[in-house]
Amino acid sequence: MKHITLLMRCHELLRRVDTVTPEGRTTPDGDRLAKDINDYINHISSHTHDCWAWGPEHYMCAYEKVKELQEQLNDKGTK
Repeated sequence: MKHITLLMRCHELLRRVDTVTPEGRTTPDGDRLAKDINDYINHISSHTHDCWAWGPEHYMCAYEKVKELQEQLNDKGTK
């Protein structure tokens, strides 16, 4: 689950520690982390008209769909 990995990277950045992996040592990069979080939240290149129904990784899509439906209901109520 990518959100777990992003949370771990946030923790590493806050603690200002390097991470040692089999591939080597990495130093947390706050700018890269911010971009990765933004991409994850906005699901770069993984959207369709019904992605809001795909589950937790599309929470923001579902949120936007709910707002859209609320606006439609409000428009019908004022007519």
